[in-house]
Amino acid sequence: MKNSIQKIIFRYLSIENYLRLLQRLFFVMYRWGLLKNKKEYEYHYYIKNLINEGDVVIDIGANLGYYSILMSSWVGKSGVVYSVEPIALYNKIFNEKARKRKNIVLYPYALGKEEKDVTLVCSPNVGYLRTGLPHVYDSRRDGNIQTQEFTFDARMKIPSKLFSSIERLDYIKCDIEGFEYVVLSDMENIIDKFRPVVQVEVWGENEEPVKNLFKKLGYISHKLQDGLLTSDEEVIKKLSGDFLFIHTDSKSLS
Repeated sequence: MKNSIQKIIFRYLSIENYLRLLQRLFFVMYRWGLLKNKKEYEYHYYIKNLINEGDVVIDIGANLGYYSILMSSWVGKSGVVYSVEPIALYNKIFNEKARKRKNIVLYPYALGKEEKDVTLVCSPNVGYLRTGLPHVYDSRRDGNIQTQEFTFDARMKIPSKLFSSIERLDYIKCDIEGFEYVVLSDMENIIDKFRPVVQVEVWGENEEPVKNLFKKLGYISHKLQDGLLTSDEEVIKKLSGDFLFIHTDSKSLS
């Protein structure tokens, strides 16, 4: 039903107005608490407990700013949110909402192993733009680029270089459709230095490499179960949703 409604709306609105509508609906429903009981939004509410005033946050895969704008309120004037989003169209809508927020720094890049121009695609073709699905095009996985319903040109940057001068880091959110291990492993030294809480949406072949990376760095894997964090590995295997990696020395575990 939800997908059918989105197809209809997408058909009758310009793509920019469609994105504006999605963004506005999210923040209205969030403020009213209408998303609290929906599994896909549980982390949007919970992580407020892990982010404090003055914190420095990196949001990798910022989309339309859903997390970044919330985080901006939580870190306050003394904190900063570095938002990384490669799609120019998304950033236009994001900036309309965030332009008065002086504590958001937007980096309009994809992150990866190289500094180069890339194309992002949104597979599979479903008749409307699913904003969370664009990823760096891979001909082996995505097939002929001419068959892609949506394509976006972007510039790729190496994350360890982009954030080489950062002086504090308290929280990372990373949701970049299969590039999580590539990006987080490149940031290993930064993560090891600052030991931020790291929220990652990861599954499939990337899950074990990401978990092993954080285990090596002294982190414990967590997920949300009924609104509370659990580190029970057998329970985690049965749960969907993002991983929260928290260092054993972190105050977030106290």
